[in-house]
Amino acid sequence: MDLREKLKGKFIVLDGPDGSGKGTQLKILREYLESHGIEVAGTIDPGGTAIGNKIRKLVKYGSKGITANAEVMLFMASRAQLVAEVIKPALMSGKTVLCDRFISSTCAYQGASGYSIDTILELGWAAIGDTWPDLTIILDLPAETGRQRAGVERSRTVGDDYEQRHLFDSPTADYFDSRPLEYHRKVRRIFRNLAGKYPRKVEILDVKDDTIDVVSEKIRAILSEAEF
Repeated sequence: MDLREKLKGKFIVLDGPDGSGKGTQLKILREYLESHGIEVAGTIDPGGTAIGNKIRKLVKYGSKGITANAEVMLFMASRAQLVAEVIKPALMSGKTVLCDRFISSTCAYQGASGYSIDTILELGWAAIGDTWPDLTIILDLPAETGRQRAGVERSRTVGDDYEQRHLFDSPTADYFDSRPLEYHRKVRRIFRNLAGKYPRKVEILDVKDDTIDVVSEKIRAILSEAEF
């Protein structure tokens, strides 16, 4: 099937630990798809709407002391708005939606804090209905490698100015970065085991030793071979 026809009205998510290169790969993928005549709507989770962006700032930089339950509810509120305002209209118009993170991240990060993944998925159904990603690609690498890579990227972007740092995607250490290494190892384990629990297709892609170009090629291969 022609790739343009195959991906028309499909919802694709790239997810994984910090430092896995999601943002870079989404940019490359969007350019690739658009070069093949595919209309793309790109977005980010949490965020992507005026309401969602406020929630994003809160949960990433202003949520010290927040309970896991409140954290999950805030993420779901952001997604409910994102689906209603951005994702669903784009899918209905035939666009391919590319999203940086989604409910898969809440399963991994809040699940690593001890929150029930089954409950997260139930809340997900309540927040977004049946607008789940058709395909979620998890970019997988060891927690130690991801944290090191993420730290290098942040050091290249911006300092500690609170307002300025929100112009970037995680340029400084946020609430989740400050958690211990064992927490991030749990996050990775949950991501790697998500395929058996998540409502729709999940692919795990090992990116530890690959160059950016090789990862891009592997993502394209997954999309070409995927059955929706």
